[in-house]
Amino acid sequence: MALAEIFTLIISILVLSRAASVVVDSASKLARFFKVSTLAIGLLLVSVSTSLPELSVSVMSSVAGEGAIAAGNVFGSNIANILLILGLGAALYGFKVRKDILPDIAIVLLATTIISAYIIYKSSVEGSALSFYEGALLLLVFAWYAARVLSKKKIEEKAVASNMSMRDGLHAFLFFGAGVGIVIISSSFVVDSAVALAKIAGLAESFIGATVIAIGTSLPELSVDLAAIRKKQYGLALGDALGSNMANLTLVLGTAAIISPIVVQLKIFSVALLFAVVANMVFLYIAVVKKEFGRREGIAMVALYAIYIIAMFYLQFS
Repeated sequence: MALAEIFTLIISILVLSRAASVVVDSASKLARFFKVSTLAIGLLLVSVSTSLPELSVSVMSSVAGEGAIAAGNVFGSNIANILLILGLGAALYGFKVRKDILPDIAIVLLATTIISAYIIYKSSVEGSALSFYEGALLLLVFAWYAARVLSKKKIEEKAVASNMSMRDGLHAFLFFGAGVGIVIISSSFVVDSAVALAKIAGLAESFIGATVIAIGTSLPELSVDLAAIRKKQYGLALGDALGSNMANLTLVLGTAAIISPIVVQLKIFSVALLFAVVANMVFLYIAVVKKEFGRREGIAMVALYAIYIIAMFYLQFS
């Protein structure tokens, strides 16, 4: 039993890695075809695609009346996207942030921080739920965000040369779609195998949920972003990680709230909400002040994520 799960885990990880490479290459071609930057492609197309696991988990949770699971999944994934994924990318490869993309990054981080802070305030002061109307408002915020990213095409169209034909663009889109599909499917196999092995090892289900499942729904972002950083497609990696956070807080959480009201209990989510804001602030400081995510910064970000996992583990058993 254990050997079968280990074999499945290894094969799934290999497939995941290869599919992520295909997604990065295809996304880069799509950026040239549409005459936009890889940051814009990452902020919208790649980020929404890699957020599909979070969307599916949140929708199923809301349908079952477990909106708190949807909220936990969203904030847990957002923390992993910044501290774990970009932290690992910096620790392993290191990358710089170009000055011309800082305004877009700042706007996305500011928006996600404000939304996070609002949810903290609403849950702690009012003690009420995220309702249908607030879910609709979050979806409108996502629509504004998507429109703003798409509007960047007019600014960058002259800067990005493209001699790709319609056939080349169609091929890139098909490979991108197939790659994302394989990334999501292989990610689910990785998570299932990891959970099975953790249970065989006798680990508590609560700990499995706080670590394996939370990281598992972020595997598409992890695999795609590490592949992008390795290929020096920094804009694509940053766009995917930050765009996924925006999509999670607006598209995913908004959809879940429309289906069923989400009651966010501060006692349970206080650590996740706090770290979501801290992660954004840490990223903004490094991006704006240092403009470079080196090995030291990457290790610090991963260490901060480890502290978050320990705090969540302690909270569940306190």
